[in-house]
Amino acid sequence: MKTFFTIALGFLSFYMVNAQASLFNEAFRFNKFMDRVNSPKGDQLNYADIEGNAYFAKTFISANIENATNLVKTRYNMYTDTVELLNEETIFELPKSTKYGRIVFQNPPAVLLFLNESSIAAGYYFELVKGKYTLLKKMKTEFREGSKAINSFTPAISPRFENLNPEYFLKTETGFIKVTKSSKDFEKAMPAQQTETADFIKKNKLKLNNEEDLIKLVKFLNSPK
Repeated sequence: MKTFFTIALGFLSFYMVNAQASLFNEAFRFNKFMDRVNSPKGDQLNYADIEGNAYFAKTFISANIENATNLVKTRYNMYTDTVELLNEETIFELPKSTKYGRIVFQNPPAVLLFLNESSIAAGYYFELVKGKYTLLKKMKTEFREGSKAINSFTPAISPRFENLNPEYFLKTETGFIKVTKSSKDFEKAMPAQQTETADFIKKNKLKLNNEEDLIKLVKFLNSPK
């Protein structure tokens, strides 16, 4: 029995080491992150030369990536809609694939999903509530080109990353609903629960352009009735 246990433990350790190494071994075939932005004027700028923040978090965060058994230093680029991995001193881009479709950041805690479905734009979405009804948040950043100073009255404008207002989507059993600030639109999209949804929104004075209120509403829809 002791011999069998030793062999089994050795096999498990071998499997785990190889499973952990597999993502990094594969990473050498991934695209390397290019630290530059091509401006409409044809200039090439490094991220450090651009004001603002293109990232969900600038520093790399330990994350669990689906089909990788070890924690990986990871960050989400909202400008390119890509996930970047740090392997020693090299940064790689994680392929946009459902194989690595669920990424769980440790601190700050967040869940990022890669979705590739016909009724919603392919890309990464933050999972705010999981259940029969899943609340998703899409974050975007756009690049704004700078300009040189024309005279002393018109100062130079630095190039910058500008964070756009997030978009919210509700995943149901039949598809995706884009959430607007109109509670009437939301209620109509939920015919089976239209009355109780309307009552809950009214009773709690919820605003659908408020993230906390949206989370509260979706948790209510997922609660046992």
